[in-house]
Amino acid sequence: MEDKGFVYTLDAMLALTIILVLIASLTHFLTLKHYPPSEYREEKYNAEDIMELMASYDTGNGTILERISSELDSHQSREEATIATNRIVREFLDPRFPTLKYNLTYDNGFASVTIASNAEMSKADNINSAIRNYKNHTFHLYIW
Repeated sequence: MEDKGFVYTLDAMLALTIILVLIASLTHFLTLKHYPPSEYREEKYNAEDIMELMASYDTGNGTILERISSELDSHQSREEATIATNRIVREFLDPRFPTLKYNLTYDNGFASVTIASNAEMSKADNINSAIRNYKNHTFHLYIW
């Protein structure tokens, strides 16, 4: 009789242990953050990160901001400089950030001029911006 009671007690303890482990596992699983697969993730970019990339990414002819600055300094006409710098910016940003809406301007102390833009900034909801100085130009990058 005593052996039967011991077996029943051991059986009950084993069952309770299994139930407690299952409850703990379920509780832990439900409190974890669940991330969607990478193909469903929304890509978020920071203007500071992109501006830093433009200032440090060496194309072989200098960084992007270095090339833009030299193009701005080398052309007498502002329109020619804007066309040349627009091409540089689009070749860099469009393939790397295809869904990104941006507006890059420069300020040379007299006026602020848009170098490249691929959308209307007035229709943007949330605009992130970054400022970077290179030589005598101040670059403003706005993304949304």
